Amino acid sequence: MSGRKKDERAVSIPEVKEIMENVKKHLSKIDSEEGMSHFQEITYNYVNKFAKHDSKTAIKIRKLLIDKHSIEELYAINIVNIDPKTIFELRLILEKSFTGRTLTNDQLQEILYQLEDIKTS
Repeated sequence: MSGRKKDERAVSIPEVKEIMENVKKHLSKIDSEEGMSHFQEITYNYVNKFAKHDSKTAIKIRKLLIDKHSIEELYAINIVNIDPKTIFELRLILEKSFTGRTLTNDQLQEILYQLEDIKTS
């Protein structure tokens, strides 16, 4: 695998998991004996352990938070990665966010309901 940077963007852990699965599949087609590098293997193991959703659900959640609630992308990604269950947890993630500081407890509860709805659909 070349060490060149193709693209740079912020992604959630479930999205990294999908990327790493594609890398692993691609590398096994090229050279099944060589496989992934040590760093890639560590990353692959990490994302498999800590991904709390599939990538499609993660993208839906991120899009909802950014488009409907105007939450900054980095905070939306943190919400996807951490998967808060309570208003307190969600407020902790958003406490430094410009938008998040202005949200009331009722608005945060509504966000939690919407997240749960996406995860169960």
